[in-house]
Amino acid sequence: MSKNKVNKKSKGSIFSLLKPYRAMIALLVLFSLIGNAANLIIPRIIAKGIDTYTEGSFSYKIILVQFLIATTVIFLFSIFQTVVQTLTSERVGFKLRESLSQKISGQSFTFIQEMNPSKLLTNLTADVDSIKSFVSLGVSSIVSSVVMIIGTVILLLIIDWELALPVLMIIPSVAITFYIISKKIRVLFLRGREVIDWLNRVINESILGSA
Repeated sequence: MSKNKVNKKSKGSIFSLLKPYRAMIALLVLFSLIGNAANLIIPRIIAKGIDTYTEGSFSYKIILVQFLIATTVIFLFSIFQTVVQTLTSERVGFKLRESLSQKISGQSFTFIQEMNPSKLLTNLTADVDSIKSFVSLGVSSIVSSVVMIIGTVILLLIIDWELALPVLMIIPSVAITFYIISKKIRVLFLRGREVIDWLNRVINESILGSA
């Protein structure tokens, strides 16, 4: 089997790996949405407490109950989110390593030498760990960031739209900065993978040389 054929067959995206875990990913997104929505409610509760206090109709029991409900929801759904994202990432990592091991074990010695054993080792270790980290942290972080930005904008517009306008003007500059940093991180990530490949090759040659 040639290298080009393997590359064509194995070509895919990370989202194709997550297809069998759609239900767990949906749960992860749902828990993240609920937790972040509860986080956005807390400033509203504090603002309401300040307003009622200045108006002379402050009731600490009502504010306390609302605050406790919000913090309890945040706490519970943070636990649910952590459990689901850890379980999903471990299942994805296990399935991916198992699939890679089966494909590698079915190849000839010549093919493995052409593909570079150090690179294959990196695929089995560091690359799989990176995918696990994305599933465990990346998905929830993306959802949390989007929900927090949209929720904060809506909350600011409800409270005071004139105050919200200067804040909204900052968002494009933040997005541009994020894009520039992401491009630089991608270059550094690929460079780091090359260093790991080199290190694995050195270790492999050292083991073979001492054998």
